[in-house]
Amino acid sequence: MPISSASEFEAVASQAVIKISKVLYERGDVPPLKKARRELKSIAALAREGEQLKAKRDSLQAIAETIRLNITRDEDLLNDMWDLLDYIDYGL
Repeated sequence: MPISSASEFEAVASQAVIKISKVLYERGDVPPLKKARRELKSIAALAREGEQLKAKRDSLQAIAETIRLNITRDEDLLNDMWDLLDYIDYGL
């Protein structure tokens, strides 16, 4: 389902942070995922700042790629990442 507001963006991003945290808890120290989680938290904080959020689009794309490579079995998480990117591309 497409994201249509800043509050939905925050909710989806926060849910993704929680999922990444769970994977880190299960697997232990995975530096790329720790970095992705940290960056995603900072991006979620910018949800209501349109121009600043647009500037973070490439970073969000890199986070999505990190998730694709490191959390291969969570298709919903990957779809959420694409929804976040679509919001930046088409919703702002």
